[in-house]
Amino acid sequence: MEKDLKELFEIERQVDHPRKPDHEARFIERLYEELPNKKKSSPLMLKIAASIVFLIGIAAASYSLLSPRSGSANNFSLSQLSPELKEVESYYTSNIEIILTQIEKNKENRGFEGRYLQRLSILQEEYEILISEIKEEGPNTFNVSAMINNLRLQLELLQELNREITSSKNKNYEII
Repeated sequence: MEKDLKELFEIERQVDHPRKPDHEARFIERLYEELPNKKKSSPLMLKIAASIVFLIGIAAASYSLLSPRSGSANNFSLSQLSPELKEVESYYTSNIEIILTQIEKNKENRGFEGRYLQRLSILQEEYEILISEIKEEGPNTFNVSAMINNLRLQLELLQELNREITSSKNKNYEII
């Protein structure tokens, strides 16, 4: 048994074993007898199911992006600290929501749109963390400025995505 198994298999493969002439036909016939008959699912049904799953995913993502702070346990906002901060916060949040509604979702944008929205969700998670820190420690200038900076970064990111989409759309029109 000192021969390598690989060598043994290679030698066995080279040997031409005699078979009956109808060997393949009998094998296929027996195979069909043993296997159950399956109904082939129509490609149309698969396409419809995939479309429904895709639309549900888009709806869930849109809902979470359009209302990132609603429904969460964090009910803190900068408006609770001062009227000036209320104006700043409302400016950023309203502009973020406006840009989110303006973004056109289509196949051409899907690649870079996903990257931007992933970075946006990271910023929103950091915003929630800042809110929880303010609830635990109380408001201080560092946390407040970090929250404002986070909102500014979210807005800039969405503006950059919007510019990217419009430049991509303009390139498509120029090609045509």
